[in-house]
Amino acid sequence: MKFDCPPAGFVARRLPRAWAWLRPKMERPLLDAWNKAGRELRLSEVARRHPQSRRFHGRQPVFAAPFPREGILVVRTCAHGGWWGRFAGDLYRGPSRVLREIRAGESLLGRKIPTPRIEAVIFYPAGPFCRIEVVTRLVPESLDLVECLARRPAPGQRSKILLAVRKLLGQLGRCGVRHPDLNARNILLSPGPHGWIAHLLDVDAISLGEPSLPSTDRANRNRLLRSLFKRSRLGDLGCSEAEVTRIWKELFPRS
Repeated sequence: MKFDCPPAGFVARRLPRAWAWLRPKMERPLLDAWNKAGRELRLSEVARRHPQSRRFHGRQPVFAAPFPREGILVVRTCAHGGWWGRFAGDLYRGPSRVLREIRAGESLLGRKIPTPRIEAVIFYPAGPFCRIEVVTRLVPESLDLVECLARRPAPGQRSKILLAVRKLLGQLGRCGVRHPDLNARNILLSPGPHGWIAHLLDVDAISLGEPSLPSTDRANRNRLLRSLFKRSRLGDLGCSEAEVTRIWKELFPRS
């Protein structure tokens, strides 16, 4: 399994128990934190053990912690979803999955679609497989769409949040970006200078097609709507499916 040929913008480094692809400025901060906590640990465990660690939702636990000179970084363990995830869990045959995510993220940022930029990738060999951790910067004061709605924001604030979501989906449609797992936890909201900003997460499986195709926009919207209904049934939103329908009409008043 080859990890010594990183994508553009990264350098490859061999660590005691892992390989790493790092943006050059990230090498010293990550290694300093690792050396202090213990190189026998996975980076996610280094972040988890920090006294200021924060935990977020994900298929696997996601941790954020301060790193020297680089502020707060998020360490996320990659894991398969769907039926395949029941068998493969967090094991991968090589770096192809994270290569797709790096390239997709750069494509989105090139189209001015907000998404956290990957700063480092850690590969932990496991026989013929590997486990992968991805490092990004924390989006300040951010909450995913589920958390935003579950807090029951006042009507004026909710309108601003939904405006940001509508803008993001509009950008995806105009750029021909289809996200097959556009669930409500894959939209991250943060306050900006002129309202809220919606960021797209979990982008390794996005596809880029013909711009402004109605079918692309429809597929993204349908996937998000199914996710909101599911979260309502699970009790994560703190509201009924009827309320989800009202939120949806507010989100897309002309549909």
